[in-house]
Amino acid sequence: MTKEKSALEKLLDLLPGFHGYKAKEYLREDDQLIREYVYNILADSVRNIENSIARASTYDFNSAEILNEYLRDLRLLMDKIRWAEHGYSPHYDLVKVKNEDLEKIREIDEKLVSIAIDIKNKSVEILNDSELGNPLRPKINELKNLTSRVREIIFEREKQIKGWGGK
Repeated sequence: MTKEKSALEKLLDLLPGFHGYKAKEYLREDDQLIREYVYNILADSVRNIENSIARASTYDFNSAEILNEYLRDLRLLMDKIRWAEHGYSPHYDLVKVKNEDLEKIREIDEKLVSIAIDIKNKSVEILNDSELGNPLRPKINELKNLTSRVREIIFEREKQIKGWGGK
């Protein structure tokens, strides 16, 4: 995700040390944009699942109940993604976030995008099945597995931010 630089930014890039600082800022901005993108993809999934619950409650109340519980978990994960630490460390912090760490966080965020898209696709399948009155349990289990993977990736991201990640 790139943006065009203003004349002032181009001038400041010529100052020694400033270019590295701005590069870090761009990585942090990208990180925020990626997490917001993942959040929006998952918000679409929530709407699909809410519609699935409404339809499934007419013929498979147990699946509707399981999906409702799943939604609580998904919303919690969405908040964790949206409000996650963004790779900023004040001057006095013991753990400094370096460019390599920001790159690793970006790689982790890319995994989140991929799985969020998988979750959205699975939510569309569940919505379609609920409209047709098909069984939902197998796809709900697949959805739960994807969400478990999101939880693992969030933990991996937190480790990287806190300096616990592998180098």
